[in-house]
Amino acid sequence: MQADKNFKKAIEFDTTNIDARIEYANLLIDERKYVYAVDQFKKVLQNNARHTVALQKITEVSFLLRRWSDVVSYGKMLATSGKGGRMNFMLGKAYYEEEDYGESERYLALAVKDEPASLEVVKLLSEVYIELSDYKQAINLYNQATALDPKNAGLVYQLGLLHYTLNNEKEAVKYFELAAEKGYKTDLDFKENLGMAYLGFNVEKGIEVLNQVLEKKPGNPEILLQIAQAHFKSRNFQLAADTFYKVYQNDPTNSKALYMTGIAYNKKGDRNLGNSLCEKAIQLDPKLAELKRLSYSF
Repeated sequence: MQADKNFKKAIEFDTTNIDARIEYANLLIDERKYVYAVDQFKKVLQNNARHTVALQKITEVSFLLRRWSDVVSYGKMLATSGKGGRMNFMLGKAYYEEEDYGESERYLALAVKDEPASLEVVKLLSEVYIELSDYKQAINLYNQATALDPKNAGLVYQLGLLHYTLNNEKEAVKYFELAAEKGYKTDLDFKENLGMAYLGFNVEKGIEVLNQVLEKKPGNPEILLQIAQAHFKSRNFQLAADTFYKVYQNDPTNSKALYMTGIAYNKKGDRNLGNSLCEKAIQLDPKLAELKRLSYSF
């Protein structure tokens, strides 16, 4: 309290005393009075717009206050002066929060070079690459992150999701199962993703896992459709027809599921039943008539 009073007196005596304002602002930071500290740094910058210490401190405090636009404006001035350092990460984070992923990638790439062993930096850059749909780069960064934190099951699971996005189903399954071994929660979302990945190369296993999900989410149309299509691709046309029809029974407005039931029966060789179901579906939705000339896929 006495220090606070003395700094105020010194500043009142000489409002241009930059050193006094800097020290007073540091005291306010120690007291977690961040907003008041920002005011002092702003007054320093009014007298000297390129004051390195003030720029660094106001950027750091703005970061703590999650004032992302201020982090960008002050941090860029500091980085321009050749005093980037940790500023690269703060700028990258600020741009990420502002959804400017191109600028975020530019600064975070520099931050990774500065701090290659920082999980926080590496992981954030990988999130940027996901937003940019550059999944291969995201995988590279997540591999780097898992090397930094091998016990982190969440990172391993994310690798599985990224491989699944790139249609690398076998790799996806490998990382999903490794994540489970490391303690990742094998809830319904996990099992659904695992089952979907298995469908890419092991239909029987994929259906087995997805049926476990259906036990908890009976009648789920998305899962039923995935299972139906898997049966269809495996040429198990009766099972495909049964499953497509179950989707239609649960939702009689789903004329596409009824149409696919008919197609499955046609493939099975039961053309009379198959054609009648297809015609019934077309009556519900005349647009389905186009599918007579096109191969339909959900």
